[in-house]
Amino acid sequence: MSLKRIKTKPQKIFFDGKMHIIWQDDYHSAYDYWELRTSCPCAECVDELTGEKILDDSKVDKNIHPVKSQYIGNYALRIYWSDQHSVGMFSLKDLRERFPHEEISSEK
Repeated sequence: MSLKRIKTKPQKIFFDGKMHIIWQDDYHSAYDYWELRTSCPCAECVDELTGEKILDDSKVDKNIHPVKSQYIGNYALRIYWSDQHSVGMFSLKDLRERFPHEEISSEK
């Protein structure tokens, strides 16, 4: 398996007030729920033609949280949100490289 593939393949995803992904290379990312929800790349949140964000962040409850999540093949994660939004697919590559996240150090 190539290093790039390992870098974007989760070994574990869990939710505890933040969404955590521990990647195959042991990098640990933590994502704020509200920031992730307001970064949704779907056509309801971003204009498909212009790429301009159309979601009004002020309308997203600060207490938003995932209800469940689901892998889409080996390349994306769908999150079902408490505001009933569920059409956004977050690519694993973008979650690792583009979406804002906190790095959690792993003490070994």
